[in-house]
Amino acid sequence: MRLQTHLVVREDILALYGFTTADELRLFETLIGVTGIGPKLACAILSRVTTDALTLAITGENAELLATVPGVGKKTAARLILELRGKLVPIAAVAPTPGSLLDTEVVAALRSLGYTAAEAHGAVARLPRDLGDAAVEDRVVAALRDLAEP
Repeated sequence: MRLQTHLVVREDILALYGFTTADELRLFETLIGVTGIGPKLACAILSRVTTDALTLAITGENAELLATVPGVGKKTAARLILELRGKLVPIAAVAPTPGSLLDTEVVAALRSLGYTAAEAHGAVARLPRDLGDAAVEDRVVAALRDLAEP
């Protein structure tokens, strides 16, 4: 197993943070560069939202998703978006495509069923790619199956 690490050195503590991918490490280091975001809050954000969903939330200015993380309010979410806009490497799906428009509808459907924005975005990010241009209903059913799994 390979682990990506980041060492935080402070006057009173040495803290080592580990990540499974280089993308998570890069995003963690970017997050702690934002005013008011420390390593603990950055870890909380990364544990609640996938790296792809977080990148989409920041590039799409979705403060609602960021505010679902414990410790991140509306002001902190707005600051994250403001300071990280343009700094993150966009993922391939940032430009609106038929699939991403369908994903927006799936997220809205899951939210109307009572799921949080983070849960809905996470389920959509985990949808199988072979769904392609499947109908919204089929994508919602697949997302519900994913959310039902323990």
